[in-house]
Amino acid sequence: MLAMKICCGIVTYNPKISLLKKNILAIKDQVSEIFIVDNGSINLNEIILLIKKFKSINLINNKKNMGIAYALNQLCLTAVNRKYDWILTLDQDSVCPPKFVYSLSRFISQNIGIVAPIIVDRNVGIIGHEPTNKPQEVRTCITSGALTNLNAWKQINGFDENMFIDSVDFEYCYRLRKSGFKILQVPNVKLAHSIGNAKKCQFLFWKFIDTEHSAFRAYYIAQNNIYYPKKHNLILRLLRGNFRNLKYVFIVLVYEKNKREKVRAIFKGWKRGYTLSAK
Repeated sequence: MLAMKICCGIVTYNPKISLLKKNILAIKDQVSEIFIVDNGSINLNEIILLIKKFKSINLINNKKNMGIAYALNQLCLTAVNRKYDWILTLDQDSVCPPKFVYSLSRFISQNIGIVAPIIVDRNVGIIGHEPTNKPQEVRTCITSGALTNLNAWKQINGFDENMFIDSVDFEYCYRLRKSGFKILQVPNVKLAHSIGNAKKCQFLFWKFIDTEHSAFRAYYIAQNNIYYPKKHNLILRLLRGNFRNLKYVFIVLVYEKNKREKVRAIFKGWKRGYTLSAK
């Protein structure tokens, strides 16, 4: 009965078909339906050919890239209209282990906004909160692998489409917690995932992870480092956002390729974060 109330949603954008196939194969028997929102992939025909091989997969074609927040809202609205209570959201390259949905769904309750796994990046290992021996309440999680309460999604008016991509999940988590919902990370439930081209770096005594995103992504990272705290009047976080953008410029200049293009994008996004009006 519980499984019938849970569906899966995947956002695709120029996916590697072999990884998307692994994603679908891993999750198809764990949920009743899979919804895929495609954000204008150049290999859409390959995606269509792939999903024709499976039952209970529904494709929503956006024709152009509308952003991750828009696509997530489409997935959630579709799930609500199909009478689902919870949706598992996945990135196109995320591969779930057996009994993944069952393991998360054991912790479902009305006051939980998201039940999240431990994220293991294929390049750098565990990302985000370190696992504990028991379920722990956390401040944030990424949307991939998140089992999301659709009633909570409705109550807080979904994802902020102004943000397009990057920090969309963190801003959503902030509003969930402000509305009284909890975000629970479950131990011993891991999800294989890739965040950009992540690599571990060290500068003197400073150790950090560089995700080496494109200039397109750099723009939105910088924008949302400012927009998110400004939207919620979080002064200290706004200061931190400015510092993060400065660090980002340094990392690009020292460690990444296409420096000029990316630095220009960071400064444009930085400026846009201050002028963008909240929805």
